[in-house]
Amino acid sequence: MSGIRVLHLRASNFYGGPERQLHLHALQAKSSEMELHIASFSERHQSPEFLKVIEADGIPIHLVEVTSAYDRGAIGKLRDLLNRSGISILCTHDYRSHLIGWLAARGSAVRWIAFSRGFTQDNWKVRLYHGIEKFIIRFADRVVAVSESQAEKLRQLRVAPEKIVVVRNAIDPEAFQSIERLSLRKRFTLPADSIVGFACGRFSAEKGQADLIRATAIASARAPRLRLIMAGNGPEFERCRELITRHHLEQIVFMPGFERDAVAYLKDADFLVNPSLSEGLPNVILEAMAVGVPVIATNVGGVPELLTDNESGLLVPPSDPMSLATAILRLVDNLDLRGRLAATASQVLSTGFSFEQQCGALHDLYRETHGHA
Repeated sequence: MSGIRVLHLRASNFYGGPERQLHLHALQAKSSEMELHIASFSERHQSPEFLKVIEADGIPIHLVEVTSAYDRGAIGKLRDLLNRSGISILCTHDYRSHLIGWLAARGSAVRWIAFSRGFTQDNWKVRLYHGIEKFIIRFADRVVAVSESQAEKLRQLRVAPEKIVVVRNAIDPEAFQSIERLSLRKRFTLPADSIVGFACGRFSAEKGQADLIRATAIASARAPRLRLIMAGNGPEFERCRELITRHHLEQIVFMPGFERDAVAYLKDADFLVNPSLSEGLPNVILEAMAVGVPVIATNVGGVPELLTDNESGLLVPPSDPMSLATAILRLVDNLDLRGRLAATASQVLSTGFSFEQQCGALHDLYRETHGHA
């Protein structure tokens, strides 16, 4: 084997921000001494959607066949895959892959790098698994935090400081240039003069969609041209739909569910809103910055590492619909402000969050981790 063979394991189905980053990272690695493989879990012999996209570019992929999300047989199957494929480094990206990856790599020469993006609170099972994750990542050879804020959380969880490496999420704006812009106004039959906000993410309590709906109820009373598209799915979806009905926003706020062409529609939005109560370093904000869409976001997690208030975006306190409504109204009423924020954000992206910087940092990490094998 001429280079370092790295396997990234991600328990996911759809092709979202983290999956796109893995894809671009693996493409870039083709011109280096790294050999990147990407794997996921397969139930009933169904290949996850994001692996199909990645495989089309000639990147080696692997399926770990399981009978369910909690199949203990996945540990042995992953261990066999690591041995059979000559993997030197295993990278895991979520609580499920952390647990199975840790157990599969234990006692072997394979080094383990755990990526930490943040923690969700969907239900008691998710909270239980995150509790396990917070304990076992202490045993990883290295832990990658996607922001300085997440690194601080890891230190509070007693992860050894010398194990923590901050490698911020990044993006390659050129990768988005070929994505054809799709019209939100046509898709949802909106008035031609609408000012359209866009939000995209999993519908879960910590993502703050309920606050955004309440803020839109306040803002739309003063700005009749305002419309909001909230793409995504999750456990809070029905609750948010009921909240829209309660506030009589059925002609103002639209919830299409999971949107495969989210970036194409984002390109047509007048602004992005990210109302989360907690975050790592949100890919959707990076994507908005890359396609020239101004951002309103809550001042949580790694967001202030991305955006400076009133310069490259508008930052508001979390759980504060009134402040969020005020920020929305500022962008609805001010085309010049929207343009200025987007232009500054683009400059920030190119200087501090380039894909080349991220890939260079990860390659250095692989070499350093491999050298300690």
